[in-house]
Amino acid sequence: MADWSELHYDVLEHLTSFLSLSDYYRFGAVCKNWHSVQKHHPRQQLPWLVLEEDDATHKRKFFCLEENRTYLIDIPELQGRYMCGSSFGWLFTMDVKLNFRLVNPYTRKCYDMPHLPPYNSLNDITTYVKGSISDKIYTFEYMKRMLLAKVILDRNPSHSSEFKVLLMYGERKSLAFWKMGDPTWTLITVAYIFFTDIIFFKEDFYAVGMFNGNNDIYLVNTGPNPNAKHVGPHVKYRGSFGYLVDYMGELLLVQRFRFFFNERFITKRIIVNKIDLEGKSYSQYKPMEGHSVFMGANSCMTVDPRKYPTCRKNALYLTDRPHSISEEHGCKDLWIYDMVEGSFSRYYSARRYIPASPIWLNPMVRSEAV
Repeated sequence: MADWSELHYDVLEHLTSFLSLSDYYRFGAVCKNWHSVQKHHPRQQLPWLVLEEDDATHKRKFFCLEENRTYLIDIPELQGRYMCGSSFGWLFTMDVKLNFRLVNPYTRKCYDMPHLPPYNSLNDITTYVKGSISDKIYTFEYMKRMLLAKVILDRNPSHSSEFKVLLMYGERKSLAFWKMGDPTWTLITVAYIFFTDIIFFKEDFYAVGMFNGNNDIYLVNTGPNPNAKHVGPHVKYRGSFGYLVDYMGELLLVQRFRFFFNERFITKRIIVNKIDLEGKSYSQYKPMEGHSVFMGANSCMTVDPRKYPTCRKNALYLTDRPHSISEEHGCKDLWIYDMVEGSFSRYYSARRYIPASPIWLNPMVRSEAV
């Protein structure tokens, strides 16, 4: 009988290129020779979905799309904390005292950041309640989703400590940034703009906001004179929320139309626009490369679905996040949008409502995470 532990190193390395992340670690546990292959990177992995904490074990739930399986993983640094976003495989977390922390779930390295920028959420909520829904009671679990909408990085903290963080916070989705060594957050004020998304694209931060019937794109300057400058075309708003996507080096504006149905807001229509920043123009976009995008409260990620049998091509993998304190709490079903067919299909369905907005996380092997 052949001794599988003595397989040639090149053969073992080739085999790892076909393995999912969980199988990759199982592979390394077989024997010493196979374990040595783990220092080589496997193929790019499909993002994992970060779900809620398990009530009984306090372990964090992760959904592996490639295996269609949910894992319970014990990461003490995440216990009892709200997941605010992900970027470069790191997770942004917040506790009940609004302590803000960046966590690497693979190495468990953490960066503590200053408290969030001053924000009178109670005043904003009281004002809103007087206008429409005075009988509603808001819990901390509900309000914290509104306090912090999205957080992103400009680079991987595993490779450089000189990283910057940009966040979108508050009911009006204002902007603020922080870099290592700063004692507080630096606010970026743009009057009358309701921001809906942020992205790091080609070495710069960008944001999209709603103003005067348009989805407008802003270049976010985090230098000595921080500001947000309108740089793109005026894309007609038409009742949509705008999301920015880096699609193979092209900047896309995804307009998501949400309608109130069965006591919930659901997405019924999507328009994908290609943005020309230099020409300040836009056009409706039809993808040709076949790649798929994972978008939401995380930094968007693009993958080649030809490498993954379970991944749909030309697809936007969507997650839900609220845009107003009037929206109901949590979500249950998550959807794919086919950019060619213009159709929706479900990729995840929970037994009960997910209490926090799910987040896509870029899975990394240990050698990448260090």
